[in-house]
Amino acid sequence: MKCFAALILTVACVHVALSETVDIDWTLGMTENAVCVPPGSIINFVWEHGHNVVEVATQEDFDACTGFTDHAAYTGPLAWPVPEAEGTYYIVCGVGSHCDVGNQKLAVTVGSCCNWDFGEEKFEGNFFGSEIIK
Repeated sequence: MKCFAALILTVACVHVALSETVDIDWTLGMTENAVCVPPGSIINFVWEHGHNVVEVATQEDFDACTGFTDHAAYTGPLAWPVPEAEGTYYIVCGVGSHCDVGNQKLAVTVGSCCNWDFGEEKFEGNFFGSEIIK
């Protein structure tokens, strides 16, 4: 059964790498701080006023809310085009203490296939291979 599920996962990844649009409520006190999307997608950071969207270079900067100089608030929302290159991108709100105290940040993983959940077993992978995560 595991091999069958892995085969289906591999076939699905070939067909699923379509871009999508994802809305993120860009607010203070965020509890979901990660998203996985296909390359070429759009992430809509949804807010009205008092925030911004700043990409930082490293996970260390993301975790510590450092590595940015843009502290100006903008009027939202903002449509952020996801890069075509697979990897993880780190986005924070640079206004005041919104990132560190308000937890207003998002790690964006760009990949052809994100996590696939088959009941009790979770598969991660892409066209070139997959593995079972328990």
